[in-house]
Amino acid sequence: MRFDITEDPSGLWLWTLVDDRNGPVVCSPVRFRTQVQAYADVAAFKAMVSGAGVLVRRGPKRRNSGDGGGQLGLL
Repeated sequence: MRFDITEDPSGLWLWTLVDDRNGPVVCSPVRFRTQVQAYADVAAFKAMVSGAGVLVRRGPKRRNSGDGGGQLGLL
């Protein structure tokens, strides 16, 4: 994964988190006046996400289909 920082046609900057297949995962919710501001927001976002936990919630009860649906894959 990587962060791409790009300038839009109006001269504002944004960042996009891109997966290993070059698909966008999440984009910055705002545009920035400078590339440095966009980079600083990437650093802040990375710091927040690195401490994020994982919450697993069970859905409605269903019959066991034998597909391993109760097992978690690697993150």
